[in-house]
Amino acid sequence: MIKLTNKDFQPVVQRDRYEFPLYAKPILNIATQNSQATRVKIVGSMKEQFTDFLKQSGEKGVKDWENFYNDHCDGVNKIGQSANKVWKMLNKMPVDHSVFTLDLCRMYIEDLAYNKTHFGMSGEYYSVLASAKYFDLPHRFSNAEEEAQGIDAFIGDYPVQVKPHDSVKMHHVRNHADVDTTLVITYEEKKNTCYIHNPDFILNK
Repeated sequence: MIKLTNKDFQPVVQRDRYEFPLYAKPILNIATQNSQATRVKIVGSMKEQFTDFLKQSGEKGVKDWENFYNDHCDGVNKIGQSANKVWKMLNKMPVDHSVFTLDLCRMYIEDLAYNKTHFGMSGEYYSVLASAKYFDLPHRFSNAEEEAQGIDAFIGDYPVQVKPHDSVKMHHVRNHADVDTTLVITYEEKKNTCYIHNPDFILNK
């Protein structure tokens, strides 16, 4: 495994946006998954939209991403559609509707679209850049079709999967990434660090 540190990897700062009622987020997550409220046809390809955002001049903070998504990607309307789907699903579930409201659904989708997207995509972006620099190869990020296949980017002609480093501890990456067919990279934003788990995937080719 190869560790790349802050000289090649930019920090990513996530700010807390909302405080949710206790135990609400797991239930909102289930309703979101069951309603398929964050599918590409509803909220758009976050990968492609965020890549377009990074191409723009200016600051790249979470508020800048929020403004870009709303102004250039019809974000307010998309979030509204997504929140409505979650709300309809919650109405089919035995939950306390004094707690779970349409407004809470919107807050949850906004948190996903703004905070979580910026957090994950920024870490992914800088990890790919740092790793491509290490291998001295060109890179590109995946399109929606490639993303659906579990490919986040390409370094040279090699497919790449990028995840938060905690995913390794939770075994998520190991369960979903094939180190024989995909270059696996994880990142730790607070430490300004990313890790290339199977560098021989490229070095030995």
